[in-house]
Amino acid sequence: MEQKIKIFEEELARLSDEALVARFNQEVDNPGWVSSRAYFLKALCLQFEKRRIDASVLQGDHGISLKHKVRLQESKLVV
Repeated sequence: MEQKIKIFEEELARLSDEALVARFNQEVDNPGWVSSRAYFLKALCLQFEKRRIDASVLQGDHGISLKHKVRLQESKLVV
C-alpha cells in the first residue's frame, strides 16, 4: 500500500499547483471506486499538505469529499 501511494506521489509531485487541483477536479462526480483510487487520493492529499495548500474544504464525513470541484485561492482550496 505505501509503495503504491509513493508511486502516485512521485507522479503528482511533477505537476504545478494548478495542475494538481485540476487532477483532483477530474475525480469529482466519478462514481467508480477501486483500491488504487484510494491510494491515488491519499497521495493527492499528501501533495496538498507538502505544498502547504489548505485542503480542509475536502474533508467529508467519511474521509475526502468528492462532491465539489475546487479552485486554488491564496494557497487554499475553495469551492
